[in-house]
Amino acid sequence: MIDTRVNQPHFWQVSRENQTYTELCNALYERELLRLSQLSTEQLLRLPNRLASLPFYIRRAASNILQQKNQLELDSQNASWYHKQASSCPARKQHADPIDAFYNKYAKPGLIVPLYITQLTQEQIVLDSVDEVDSEGLRLHCNEHGWFSFSGTPLESQNSDKFLLKPVKTIVTAACCGHQWLNGDKKPPRRLSLRELLLASRLNWQNFAKPLPALLD
Repeated sequence: MIDTRVNQPHFWQVSRENQTYTELCNALYERELLRLSQLSTEQLLRLPNRLASLPFYIRRAASNILQQKNQLELDSQNASWYHKQASSCPARKQHADPIDAFYNKYAKPGLIVPLYITQLTQEQIVLDSVDEVDSEGLRLHCNEHGWFSFSGTPLESQNSDKFLLKPVKTIVTAACCGHQWLNGDKKPPRRLSLRELLLASRLNWQNFAKPLPALLD
């Protein structure tokens, strides 16, 4: 009689993909719980809602990250991507005319965009999404960081330390990996927020003008 148990996986045998998914979820839970523990008194009123939605967004982020195909290496235990960091911030190489040409052609709600942030001598690039476009005024509104002209210039006092960039591989790589610089020197990368990870996981590396749809949980 043939023993059919030979080729049957045991319940404790976990595939590599499942293990990576679990590691991602654990890392994201640790990161977000730490972030929530640091909320201000005014923000505590929203804490129950944030906690209730946390499992959904963490599962979605982990699933999207596993589906992402790009040039970056994944560190699942820290829920981070990594890639060789440029010696200086690549945002310095961008100019207004190419930025203006890109957003005149591709600006639309849902577009994922990189933003250069400089605070004193610290530089970093973050991700945001467009939620409103004013074609007549040649400007767009980023969900978290406010209004910018198509040429990248900030249009509000509260975002005067930011500049809208054209998404190219060097810029997007720096944003996804959390690269940052201080006094012109490379510094250890920052950890992306859950929101940024969700945005990063939807980037279309073949065509940044066409983000990938979010996976349904």
